[in-house]
Amino acid sequence: MAVAIESGSELQKSADAVSEMERWQIVSFADILRALEAHPEWLARLRELILTSELLELPRKIGELLRRVEKMEGDIGVLKEDVSVLKEDVTVLKQDVAVLKEDVTVLKQDVAVLKEDVTVLKQDVAVLKEDVALLKQDVQGLKLEMTVLKGDVDYLKGEFGRFKGSDFERRVRERFAAYFGAVLKRGRLITQEQLMAAVDEAEEAGRLLSVEREEVFLVDALVEGMIRSSGKPVLLAIETSVAAYPEDIERARRRADVLAKVFGKETIPTVVCVSADATVKDRAQETGVLLICKELE
Repeated sequence: MAVAIESGSELQKSADAVSEMERWQIVSFADILRALEAHPEWLARLRELILTSELLELPRKIGELLRRVEKMEGDIGVLKEDVSVLKEDVTVLKQDVAVLKEDVTVLKQDVAVLKEDVTVLKQDVAVLKEDVALLKQDVQGLKLEMTVLKGDVDYLKGEFGRFKGSDFERRVRERFAAYFGAVLKRGRLITQEQLMAAVDEAEEAGRLLSVEREEVFLVDALVEGMIRSSGKPVLLAIETSVAAYPEDIERARRRADVLAKVFGKETIPTVVCVSADATVKDRAQETGVLLICKELE
């Protein structure tokens, strides 16, 4: 209802304004100016008639443009601050890049030194390879010499062993009383001539086979006599060995059996040694072999 009254009032004012304009006599431009000076409110109506809608909107648009410009100035201020920060960051980055360049230069120098060191190492490795090759040749030569030396040592050991065995056998023969005097009385050493004669006689009588002949002559020594405790005549078939082994026990047993057929009397297998372990002693007792161990004096 208030809006309707207001509209009517405005219409009334407009009608009054038109009626007032009609009373003015306008002949020249001066008359127009006087009328507008007397009624400044007519200027708005005149602008509406003269100016286009775009021109009428121009003040508002300019005001809006000014506001935007002010806002842009604010944004530009912020941008300037950001640019200033960026400049500082760029300055720091430039400094960092400069430091990195220096580090890269140092690294390049270090790499150059390392390359030189690697070159030297390669040369050293080449020299070492040559030295190793020479050492291998020397070691190969030493191995060959060691093989020869081992062969010589083995040969010398064998020779020394045979020498010791021969020397011990000779000692037992020469000093048989010292070894068998406690077992026999009236003991005497049977010579090789006596042995050969007995073997020939046994072979002719058919008591000895020809294949057993060689076994008899390999016996180290033969001693005949009487058992000291009983007076029974016996023959000792003697094997000598510095260190007695089970093979010596078996050999003495085998040769004693053959010699018993040659001489036709009880033959006791006997092993004379300097040392014998428990196994040899047990084997001698099991097979009835007389084992005499006596230290060298």
